[in-house]
Amino acid sequence: MSDLTLSQDEIDALLMGGGSGGGSKAAAKKALSSAEESSLKALFKDAVPGLTSSLSGLVSGKKITLNPPVFDLVDKEGLLDTFGQETVELKADFVGDLGGDHAFYLDPSEATTLAGAIMGQDEVELNTTGIGALEEMASMLSGSLVTTLSRKSTQNFTSGPVTGQKTVKAMVQPQADQIITATWSVMADTDSFKIVEAFDAAFLRSILGEGAPSKGADPFGGESAPQGMPLQQFGAPPAGQGGYPPQGGYPPQGGYPPPGYPPQGGYPPQGGYPPPGYPPQGGYPPPGYGQGPGMYPAVQGVQLPHLTPGGMHAESGNIGLLMDVTMEVTVELGRAKKQIKEILSMGEGTIIALDKLAGEAVDILVNHKLIAKGEVVVIDENFGVRVTEIVTNPDKALEG
Repeated sequence: MSDLTLSQDEIDALLMGGGSGGGSKAAAKKALSSAEESSLKALFKDAVPGLTSSLSGLVSGKKITLNPPVFDLVDKEGLLDTFGQETVELKADFVGDLGGDHAFYLDPSEATTLAGAIMGQDEVELNTTGIGALEEMASMLSGSLVTTLSRKSTQNFTSGPVTGQKTVKAMVQPQADQIITATWSVMADTDSFKIVEAFDAAFLRSILGEGAPSKGADPFGGESAPQGMPLQQFGAPPAGQGGYPPQGGYPPQGGYPPPGYPPQGGYPPQGGYPPPGYPPQGGYPPPGYGQGPGMYPAVQGVQLPHLTPGGMHAESGNIGLLMDVTMEVTVELGRAKKQIKEILSMGEGTIIALDKLAGEAVDILVNHKLIAKGEVVVIDENFGVRVTEIVTNPDKALEG
């Protein structure tokens, strides 16, 4: 929304008690345990450099200072209580083996200033262009955060497509019952911003839990054995006779290899290997094999004509000559056609709409020829591309 006009759905939500008037139900704010808060601070401390770098790349020409966040555990009402009448919501849910709700929230007045800084202008309207600039920011912040959190988790997850909107707070509908908020304080030169980042509490607690094995856990990754219960019932090898390691310890007291090995005559045997008389003088299989009653039928070998591999060898040799040739690999996010007057009017902060939808696969070209499609990934603060499809008919793919 670019003005204060409310839709009928938003009016109905306000009438049902979603507003922040004095008669609304008090938010049920819960408290994080000291252990959880300490773990979150340590976890997000590692994320600060990457997030600062991402913001600095977007807001060019301004010094970015990002302070460590303040954490709270809230429910839906507690989350809404942090907003004014309106908010800018940037949804960037985590998807994959480990998923959960995830979003950024900004005050609309601060969001206009931040969007303008990203676009290299003064304050802008929160229309499609302004919201698009904020979506780009949320996408970069979320991708940088995934890189940091992935180092603490064995499960695969990533950030989904970002969708942004300016809305009344009654229309904010988080799915999680419990939410952990990380309130970031950002300085861009003299301008200050507050960004509230909301996580599904179960998502963050799952990551925190992986970093601290519970008492009695099997150090080899097996199931934890309750106190007082024999480990044999939980996959541990039994002790004693037939067990491992043997009672006398490993290696055996007599040393390894055991006495008597190799044989006194040495290995291979003195007569050599294979032993004398093998294969039989008559060859293998012996004559008459498979011809007697009850035996397998005799099989004659197929006589194949001699092949002339000259052409194949020549082709392989020619391919070998090209193996060290350098080729240019290009990843194309999208294309756009512009008139000369539009290009001349471009400046820092100009946003160019491409012919690709957000989240759509990017094109991978070799010497300007389309060969595959892929998706953009972030690897240790660097961008990369994962191949998802090999294009078998490049000309048809370009037409599509």
